[in-house]
Amino acid sequence: MQPMSPAPDRLAGVVGLAPFAALWQRFEDLIASANRISVYFIHSRRWRENHDAAIKAFLARSGTSLEVFLPDLENHELMFSLERHFDDGPQIPGLVTDAYRYFARLGREFGQPIHIWLFSKYPTYSFYTFDDRAIIALYANTAAKKDLPAFEVETDSYLGRFLLKDTEDLRGECRRCAAKDLEAVIQDSIGT
Repeated sequence: MQPMSPAPDRLAGVVGLAPFAALWQRFEDLIASANRISVYFIHSRRWRENHDAAIKAFLARSGTSLEVFLPDLENHELMFSLERHFDDGPQIPGLVTDAYRYFARLGREFGQPIHIWLFSKYPTYSFYTFDDRAIIALYANTAAKKDLPAFEVETDSYLGRFLLKDTEDLRGECRRCAAKDLEAVIQDSIGT
């Protein structure tokens, strides 16, 4: 067995650790300086609300790219599991629906494609990647509400390369969906 490095954070590329809720300004800075953003989360309503102006300013700049991974509303097994695991469980389908509509609206408003991927596997963490940095936020193993730890990592590091490879693999496993087609997914998920 290989011994653990005495300074794993340097090898891992960790440049910061904080409760996710404490990263408001760091997210603002990362969004403002990024050309490429890739996010993977269940709905991240508060993050979207807190950074709406920054996200819109990002999309208004030329040469930017936004990629979003969201739960597949048509995967009822996944949605059932998400509802049971989180304290806002009964609201999860509505919050995911809101995220679908938010990103579809941004695509229309800014006239550029937002790359949407719908995942069907239960998430173990969420991520927010900005060019050469990323924020990785853990999910709790229980439904009890608590501060969630988040790590800022360099993408050219052990954790960063893991995340980039995981993102590449997600593109192979997730269902691609044009932002304009998200409303049809919503309707199909509720059987109308």
